[in-house]
Amino acid sequence: MLISMNTCSEISVVDCKETAEKLNNAKRYSTIIIVGRIAIEYIGRAVSYAPEGDRIVLLKPDGSLLVHESSKVEPLNWQPPKSISLFSCIENRLKVKSYRTNPHEELLIDFIKVDFIKICNIVTSKLLIMGKESDIVKLIVLNPSSILNASIVVGTDISTPYGKIDILLKDEKENLIIVEVKNEKAGISAILQLKRYLEYYASRGLSVRGVIVAPSLTDEAMAMIIREGIVYIGID
Repeated sequence: MLISMNTCSEISVVDCKETAEKLNNAKRYSTIIIVGRIAIEYIGRAVSYAPEGDRIVLLKPDGSLLVHESSKVEPLNWQPPKSISLFSCIENRLKVKSYRTNPHEELLIDFIKVDFIKICNIVTSKLLIMGKESDIVKLIVLNPSSILNASIVVGTDISTPYGKIDILLKDEKENLIIVEVKNEKAGISAILQLKRYLEYYASRGLSVRGVIVAPSLTDEAMAMIIREGIVYIGID
């Protein structure tokens, strides 16, 4: 059984106006993930239009908004932190306008079809750790409570059919905690590797949580940890 440490709730898309209201209430405090078929118009220093296609929209509490497709690390469209986003329902279709004034830029997203919407409360904590990955592992082993209040170090470099787990911990309720450590920005490959470890232990009937420790994450990696319920702990 996989245990999610991030609180995510799925929003019904039956009532368009109610959905827009809920998203406007949640946007300042939660990360919003929407998957669906959308068209995008950008108005600013240039003008662009992306015809309808299946995409992921990620809106963060800091105001940043990213639109991803099924390939590439870079978003198709994006707005930086401190942008203002407003959801609305026009002709029974969900829309979002994200804009900033300096310079003036607008991103207009029209949702032709919504597959799902999730609102997630993601807590990002910080560990003041510097050094090689092996140094970071040693510091965590000396202070396991820095990772989700773990109390027991089961081991390091734990072999599995999918590779070696950096650190395996246990909390006071005997739940396992798998920690993947990176001393540079972690990408989708690191999250996929951690997911394999989680699925391996879950298939054996064990309660397990996943943690990625890294200075930062790519946008694709961030989107995936939200979907998978993996905890991110940043390091400086």
